[in-house]
Amino acid sequence: MSPSASLSPSLSPSASVSPSPSPGWTDYTRGDENILPTTDADLETAYSVPERDKLSLVDGQRVCQSASDEYAIHQFKDYVNQTAATFRWTGQSSISCATSTVYLQIYKRTTNEWETIDFDDATLADTDINLIGVVADLTNYKDSNKVVSCRVYQEAKA
Repeated sequence: MSPSASLSPSLSPSASVSPSPSPGWTDYTRGDENILPTTDADLETAYSVPERDKLSLVDGQRVCQSASDEYAIHQFKDYVNQTAATFRWTGQSSISCATSTVYLQIYKRTTNEWETIDFDDATLADTDINLIGVVADLTNYKDSNKVVSCRVYQEAKA
């Protein structure tokens, strides 16, 4: 039997949703993928309203994503009006980071590639993982609507 990863985000963005990108706009999705996506297209499962509500506090509530011989991925798209930002993610996995690294990445629009801004290759299973990435200039990461895409993922190896 293969292990099951449960990446569980606890970000602190606004949980409100508006029809077009503006302050407070978010689009959060998650999924298990055989191949790591190369774009920031939405993943298979949109966060529900109760799942979005769990993101407002770092309080032990989790949004789980299982995977077996796949990548467990949480993707976060947020309207960002600042020129710089610090991206934080707190969560857990049932797989030790020493067995399979957990990555925090941001999508770089100018190269159409995901760029790693932090990772953890040491935290034990079922223990809080804290990832923090600082981006001093978001120019190359925002789309024309000022939306920035980030993701957290871990490969669930057999």
